[in-house]
Amino acid sequence: MNRFFNHFILTNSRLWAILLCSIFAADIQNCSICLQPLIADFSMDAWGNAFHSNHEKEGLFCHSCSRIISQGVTRGGYVYPDGRHLCSLCQITVVHKDSSILRAYQSVTTQLGTIGITNFPMGIPINLVDLNQLNENAGNLSHLKLKGFTHFETNSDSQTDNDGLYHIFILFGLPRIEFEAVLAHEFLHVWLELNSIQVNEKTSEGFCNLGSYIIYKNDYTHFSQIHLQAMENDLDEIYGSGFRYMKSILLEIGWEELLTKMRTF
Repeated sequence: MNRFFNHFILTNSRLWAILLCSIFAADIQNCSICLQPLIADFSMDAWGNAFHSNHEKEGLFCHSCSRIISQGVTRGGYVYPDGRHLCSLCQITVVHKDSSILRAYQSVTTQLGTIGITNFPMGIPINLVDLNQLNENAGNLSHLKLKGFTHFETNSDSQTDNDGLYHIFILFGLPRIEFEAVLAHEFLHVWLELNSIQVNEKTSEGFCNLGSYIIYKNDYTHFSQIHLQAMENDLDEIYGSGFRYMKSILLEIGWEELLTKMRTF
C-alpha cells in the first residue's frame, strides 16, 4: 500500500506539472514581429495582434487598417512612393481602376439616397492621387490625415455645366470600404455647395464626416468598427469634435430634420 501510494503521489505530481506547464505555455503568445515569446511588456494593435513594446517605433502599421505588418499577421505588405504602408490584406480590395471607382460611386450614391441625399451631378471627375499631390491640391486645407479633397470651380470660370464645377481628388491605394467612406465625405461637400449652404468649417467637416459614418455603419466588419472608433476618439477640433457634435444632432432629430436644418443656414 505504501509503494502504491507513493507511486500515485508521484504520478499525480507529474500530471499536475505537465498540466500547469501546458496551461502556462498556452498563455504565452509570440511576438507578431520577431516571433519570440512575449514574457515581458508587450503592446497590441487594433486587431489584437501582440508584439514587444520595444518594436513600437520600428514596427510598420497599415495606413488603412492599423494592423502590424508582418509575415505572420498580414503576409507582408506594400510601401507606396509617398511613404504610406498598406498590408497585403487591405491590398486585396484596393480601388485603382475606373471600374472599381464606378462601383464605389454607385454604392455611395445608393447609400446616401436612402437618407434623402440625392440628385448629385452625373460624371463628377474622381482622380486618384498620392499624398503629396492631394495636399498640394488642398492648399491651406491640407493636413496629415487628409484622404480626399473636392475642388469647386469659381463663377468666373467658363464652366456652364454643373458636371464641370466639381472635381474630387482621393488618395490612391485605399481599400474599397475606406475609399467609399472618403467619397461619401466628399459627396456631402458637393451637396452643401449645391444647396448653397454656408457654415463654418467645424460644422461643414462634422456634417461631411457623417457621410463616412454612414458607410462604416452599414458595413458590419471589424475594419469599419476600427474606423468608427477612430472617429469617436479623434481629438481634432474640426474633424473630431465637429463630427461628434453633428452626430449628436443626428441621433436626436434624425436625417430628415437634420437636412432641413442644414438648408436653413
